Amino acid sequence: MTITQHPVEVPATPMPTFNEFYCAVNTQVNPQKTGPDRYTIRDPFPWQERLAERLDKGAGWPSEIGVQTGLGKTSCLDIAVWWLASQAHRCPSERTVPTRIWWVVNRRLLVDSTAEHAETIAKLLETPSQADRPETMRKTLEAVAERLRKLSADPKGAPLEVIRLRGGVASETPTDPSQPTIVLCTLPMYGSRLLFRGYGSGSRFRAVDAAMAGTDSLVLLDEAHLAPHLRTLLPALAACTPCAQPILAQARARPMLVSLTATGDAADDERFELDGKDLAHPIVQKRLDAVKPVELRIEEGDAARRLADATLDIIGQAPAPAAYLVFANTPKTARETFDRLRKKYPEGAAELLLLTGLSREREAERVRARILHKKDGMAAAREETAERERHLIVVATQTLEVGADVDAEYLVTETCGVRALTQRLGRLNRLGLYEHARAVYVHVPPPKSRSGRKTDTQDAETWPVYGAEPASVLKRLQDARGKVGSTVVNLSPRRVASVLGAPHDLPSRAPEILPGILWEWTKTTTPPHGEAPVDPYFSGIDGADYSVSLLWRNHVPKAGDRLWPRATDREAVGVSLVEVRRV
Repeated sequence: MTITQHPVEVPATPMPTFNEFYCAVNTQVNPQKTGPDRYTIRDPFPWQERLAERLDKGAGWPSEIGVQTGLGKTSCLDIAVWWLASQAHRCPSERTVPTRIWWVVNRRLLVDSTAEHAETIAKLLETPSQADRPETMRKTLEAVAERLRKLSADPKGAPLEVIRLRGGVASETPTDPSQPTIVLCTLPMYGSRLLFRGYGSGSRFRAVDAAMAGTDSLVLLDEAHLAPHLRTLLPALAACTPCAQPILAQARARPMLVSLTATGDAADDERFELDGKDLAHPIVQKRLDAVKPVELRIEEGDAARRLADATLDIIGQAPAPAAYLVFANTPKTARETFDRLRKKYPEGAAELLLLTGLSREREAERVRARILHKKDGMAAAREETAERERHLIVVATQTLEVGADVDAEYLVTETCGVRALTQRLGRLNRLGLYEHARAVYVHVPPPKSRSGRKTDTQDAETWPVYGAEPASVLKRLQDARGKVGSTVVNLSPRRVASVLGAPHDLPSRAPEILPGILWEWTKTTTPPHGEAPVDPYFSGIDGADYSVSLLWRNHVPKAGDRLWPRATDREAVGVSLVEVRRV
């Protein structure tokens, strides 16, 4: 049977401009005020308007968006939703905008501001008439919501669905191909679905998941430098199936990948960056020139001790209670640093929080609520006039480098690579509001084995996580010092790229995908014995790290009995299989 798509356009309400939609979504409300004064209108930055205009004219997404941290990169979701609504009146064969928007990041995010923003958009569109917005903005939201509903097979359903696909014990997945959806997921969750081996997906749904990930999808790859192999995997898959006949319009037949990174490597003509109009914008200028002096400390000995000492030194010099962010490279160092600080500041003297990739969701929820508290936290949206009663000290690993819209007054970081330091500095004085902001970069030698010899996988100048790159970062920071004998470097967002230079981290190798391997993966009901694992193809040979979900309870059932209540993501923690085997 042949299904024919009739080229009939669906009547639709007038389409609001991107500026109107952006303001309707991002306007801030002050509940303590009444009338029009309670609304703070937030207009888009010039680059956001320029990108929306580019899409509206049919030029398509650039391959890479190189906008610095703190300048509204999350608004790519707003742009994608608006762009989809703008073509809702077209017949399926003529529509070029993907129905699903995947936001992919190669990290487990415990503070995910992007997900919260996506859910805000969805809630505003689901009940626009009840939105706490001026009347004109409610009409804008109603128009966009009505257009999105016309795309779905269920016209009475939600105009926009938001799904968090983070893995773990239980997870949901998109099931309706016609439903406009934002999917927020990790790299393994997206990559495994793309290759017919979706993690957490039953064998009966693997082909469906592959279709959802591999067709009619816009893939926004956040901090794309963390996932270089996915960028090469997508064109390789297309090369494996040269004779495939697209069912959808050509632009929607395969995933549309856009890299979001301030430290990218795309050619100039493929990279979308700030222009002169952006640089002249007063808010952009303020954030690019935000005060970020970084003190260099070259230390010996235990990293946790040195990080704690540097934090205590800054606290001792602070004129008033403030927000401090301490970055460690491993959960072990973070825990030891946290314990040292807790001994110095017992319960009540300061608020101390620990956030690592080993935090269970139930603990992470509590920490997240404290970090993002509008008065006592360090959220970028924190009330500017709110005064703190005590210090807030957050000790974290890389899980807070990406996706967290936080704004600390002081920063202490363990030695790291160019990309990591760039991301960590993006959490310091993010909005340019703190003239007293400062940071300390603690450089310590790489750890050695208990015998005093270098470890099996390290040499004298190789650090865990970052390899040999910290040595070159230290040299660049030393070269950038001003006066002779100075230990301070200015690393404002405008200068950080020129000071740190290009990253020296080399991506791991990934195996070449061949048609025969892909054909084996398509056998989803009964996978062939000895089939190739999918992880190395999107994570790299060195980057593939299998993990398991661990949970603990007071009452454990006997062997053969079911666990009750059923396990949930809130009580589980993902741990590397390598780490589990060491226990």
